[in-house]
Amino acid sequence: MKSMLQLVEGKTAASWTYVDEAVADLAICEPDSVLARAVIRQATQRGRPRCVSLVRQGATPPEDTESVYAPLRVSDFISMLDATLGDVDPSLTTQQLVAASHAEAVAQNEGFLLAHALQDIVGKHEQRTHLVTHGPVFIYVQPAQATVLANMDLSPELIAGLAQASGGLEVRELAADEAQPAAGELRQHSLQYLLWNCGLLGTTTDLLPWLPRMARFRLQRWPDFGRLGHKTWQVRLTSILVNNGYTLQQMTNITAQPVANIRGFLNACALCGLLSHESLAADADAAVEPTHALSPVGKPTSRWSGILRSLRNALHIGDQ
Repeated sequence: MKSMLQLVEGKTAASWTYVDEAVADLAICEPDSVLARAVIRQATQRGRPRCVSLVRQGATPPEDTESVYAPLRVSDFISMLDATLGDVDPSLTTQQLVAASHAEAVAQNEGFLLAHALQDIVGKHEQRTHLVTHGPVFIYVQPAQATVLANMDLSPELIAGLAQASGGLEVRELAADEAQPAAGELRQHSLQYLLWNCGLLGTTTDLLPWLPRMARFRLQRWPDFGRLGHKTWQVRLTSILVNNGYTLQQMTNITAQPVANIRGFLNACALCGLLSHESLAADADAAVEPTHALSPVGKPTSRWSGILRSLRNALHIGDQ
């Protein structure tokens, strides 16, 4: 819901904020949950919040509340928010529908379904195993063990294809007592490997919906390039992002890389929990002084430079 709110920002009749409590205008609840019963009781007493049940595939909608169906479409989400306010200016309807259509195309057709699913799984307090399926591919995501088990080898190309899928992705949380496959029965990868390649190769058409477009980005720590693989420009870009924040445009100038490559790199870092950002005003990027492209690594000028170069070669830092 947090991601959806960011995605529809500026496209609804009013501004909305996500809160983790029942003091709200709208509550979206799992049917038959403790939260739903508490919200309905509060709404009966105080007249708010409006309670809407989120009905998942195969579930029966409750009779005592309004319902929406998962996966929730952006246009339906906007309609639900606007309906909560009551009367809406009719002149906004066409504009909102066009904006919703565009936002839905971004969210569903440009490779964010898998990213949303992984972000949701990793962000849950109860780190239970989830089963992600798409056609013949099934993946057990185990956040507690920081691993994934799949029925086939998860090559970067296969992950990119899954990340770019516009539909057919199903996610199910396994019950605590539900049998899980043994590690030896399936192909095993690290969870970071799946997150990294999902962002790096499968989400290059735009930044992830929950990342601001106008912001300076920086890295909290280095990615594990030894396990994840890397290109020279990614290592050089990382070396400056761990010290200072830069805008998307600045990074394209610094690296001389296409903007799609930079978006994929930032998305990969975000999914792996490495990225932080500072939002800017709409015109702030134009006021930032231009930056220069990174120059090639020069020849060593001292014995320390030679030692550092030997270490980089041994660790394969800087390989294409």
